[in-house]
Amino acid sequence: MTQTADPHALVRIAVTTPPPMQRYHARQPRIETHDGFTLLDLGGPGASINYLTIYSEPDPEQIVAAVRAFFGNAGFAIGVESETAPAFEERLQANGWRIDEEEPSMLLRPIPDIPAAPTGLDIRHVATEAEFDDFIRITETGQRWIPSLEAARDPAVALFVGYVDGTPVATSRINVLDNVGDINGVETLPAYRRRGFGTALTWAAVAAGRARGCTAISLSASPMGYPVYLKMGFQPVCTYRTYLRR
Repeated sequence: MTQTADPHALVRIAVTTPPPMQRYHARQPRIETHDGFTLLDLGGPGASINYLTIYSEPDPEQIVAAVRAFFGNAGFAIGVESETAPAFEERLQANGWRIDEEEPSMLLRPIPDIPAAPTGLDIRHVATEAEFDDFIRITETGQRWIPSLEAARDPAVALFVGYVDGTPVATSRINVLDNVGDINGVETLPAYRRRGFGTALTWAAVAAGRARGCTAISLSASPMGYPVYLKMGFQPVCTYRTYLRR
C-alpha cells in the first residue's frame, strides 16, 4: 500500500500503473521502471497504447537504449511531468516532437464528506448491460479501455451514470491503483451542463474510491473541469504534457 506523502508520487501512480481493466484483455500489459522514467505497454503497437513517462532529468542515452529494448519498432507517446523535466522537454521539441495534450494533474487529500447529489439526479453504479451501454455512449470510450461489463464490475473499478427522468446525462469512472483512486470519464451531455451533475458524478467516484480504501484521489483536469475541481477541494500538483512524433 502506498504510504508516501509526496503529492507528485501520488499523481504519478495514475500514469505509470496499468489500469485494473487491462487484465480483461488477452494480451497483458508490460511495465518497466527506471530511475526517473517508466515504460508501459498496454497491449498494442501504437502511440495510444505505449507510453514513456518522464518524471526527472534522466540520461538521454539511457532512455534511448531502454526504449529500443522495450518497444522495438512500435510507436509510442511520451508523457512528461513538465515541472521536473524542463530540459528533457526542450530536447523533445528540438527533435521534432509536438505537444498532443496538456493537462494539470490534481489531488484530493484528505477525502472529505460527500455532499448530496442535486435533486432529480439518479446516480447509478453501472451493473447492467443497459447501464454499461449508456456509459459507453456518453463518454465515447472504446472497448480498448473498457472491454466488457465484466471488466467494468471489477472490484477495483467503478463506473457511474447519472439519469434525469430516466435519460442518461452524465458519467464518471474511478480506477483504484494501490490506495489512490484515479478518476476519468467525467462527462455531461451539453444540454444538461451547469446544473452540478458533473460535480455530483465526480463525488460519486470519490465516494467509491474511499469505500475501496483510497486515502487520496487523483485526476487530470480539462479546462472546463479545472475550476470545478478546485471548488471541490482538488489541488493542482503538476502538469503532464503528452508528446507525439511529428
